[in-house]
Amino acid sequence: MRDWFKNFQTLQSISAVLALVGLLDSLYLWWTKVNVTALVCGLGDCEAVQASPYSSLLGVPVAAIGAGGYAALLALAVWAFVARDNVPAWLTDTRLIFASIGLFFAAYLTVIELFVIYSV
Repeated sequence: MRDWFKNFQTLQSISAVLALVGLLDSLYLWWTKVNVTALVCGLGDCEAVQASPYSSLLGVPVAAIGAGGYAALLALAVWAFVARDNVPAWLTDTRLIFASIGLFFAAYLTVIELFVIYSV
């Protein structure tokens, strides 16, 4: 039982750290979009992607949507970490739903980058 708990806590920590990294990245992209600031990017033509019409959805920057999603995942991961043995069953389901939506949205945006914008 102790090993399961230790592994569970490790997974919660990893989940929270990854959500924090995603949140910081999304906030940076959102900030550069709103302030029309040059991106610091190590791969591809980030400016072309950021300037494309696909960088906003219904007038909302995609990075803002990502920031909201990552913030929610971070909050839920921290909640699961703090709750330890008292994690409600619906919390895990909610996290899975949020993460799945984010995965499919990211896959959609990657397809747009590769086959429509022709830039990553």
